[in-house]
Amino acid sequence: MTQSASGRRARPRIQRLAPLVLALLLGMGGFAAWRIEHAVPPPPQEQGKPRAPANRVRLEQDASQLAFLKLAAVSLAPLPASDPMNARLALAEDRTARIFPPLAGRILALKAAPGDTVVPGSPLAILDAPDFGQAIADLRKAQADATLKKKALARAQTLFEGEVLARRDLEAAQADARAADAEADRARLRLANLAPPGSPIEGQRLILRAPLGGVVVERQANPGTEVRPDAATPLFILSDLRHLWLDIDLPEQAAALARPGAAVNFTLEAFPDEIFSARIEQVGAMVDPATRRIPVRALVDNADGRLKPEMFARATLSQPSAATVIRLPVGALLTDGLTTRLFVQIGPREFERRQVRIARQDAEFAYLTPGSAIRPGDQVVVRGALLLASELAQGE
Repeated sequence: MTQSASGRRARPRIQRLAPLVLALLLGMGGFAAWRIEHAVPPPPQEQGKPRAPANRVRLEQDASQLAFLKLAAVSLAPLPASDPMNARLALAEDRTARIFPPLAGRILALKAAPGDTVVPGSPLAILDAPDFGQAIADLRKAQADATLKKKALARAQTLFEGEVLARRDLEAAQADARAADAEADRARLRLANLAPPGSPIEGQRLILRAPLGGVVVERQANPGTEVRPDAATPLFILSDLRHLWLDIDLPEQAAALARPGAAVNFTLEAFPDEIFSARIEQVGAMVDPATRRIPVRALVDNADGRLKPEMFARATLSQPSAATVIRLPVGALLTDGLTTRLFVQIGPREFERRQVRIARQDAEFAYLTPGSAIRPGDQVVVRGALLLASELAQGE
């Protein structure tokens, strides 16, 4: 009796809730239909754009990353046997002349300027030198005295043969003639040191001439300047710039690698993409106690004249059997554990990540193992490689 009564009371409640449930279900169905009808289609680039090949990144033309990228061409280089060392180009002293005036005087005229090419005997400057005039007078006086003594000897010889002159007087005349000849020779040699034989002599004007062929590297003279032979600075410095010296500061731990005749490779800031070569001529006999460096001198062929004295260089020693490998800046490398990668440009705004193996690396360059996937002339990213790596990671 009780159960049937409660059932009768529940039926009206269910009947009242049924319309609400039905309305809720109809509303949810309508909202789902509206979402399907008004759904936003995926962006066109996601629909039609093919997936980029693995390890490749292609940037849009207006991509902000392009402003931060820097490329450099890789090159071939012998595998070095040492880390880069500080070095400096210098004049080859055995092909250099520093010209001082042989006598005190005053400069009347200059005949050569810095940068001029001269040959042996070319005039450099004209001096008014009173001592030069005195040297000319001394020679003429000695020559006249020698001529007079020769005539006196001839007369003495004639008188001696006629038994008019004693032998003692003949021997005295012979001694006087020899002394006069010696004095004339001395005066002639002194004048020859001041002016080469055959040079025109005009009063006491002395012409300074080039003792060797080369280039006027420096000139410390002006017209009217008083000059002296004991001056601290030469008037001219001449040098044959077809050959230069490369002075290297060799660390003592690399002493076993340096020997006369060994090859040296060096780079210059003026020509960053080129590698120059030299041959060691001399290795210092001791280590500098202050710097712990050994002075090493190498001879550089500078036939084209591009290299200049006092240029700073970075030099490395090379073994005769060294392999020629790919050299690239260390800024191109991305290291992840034991793996080293870099990005190579393969097209406009398109880059490919490649794995490489390092044979030797220093603070400036990395040298790849033979058989690397990088080729000479490839453009690698040396700045901004992390941006490309991040872009590639997002695509993956």
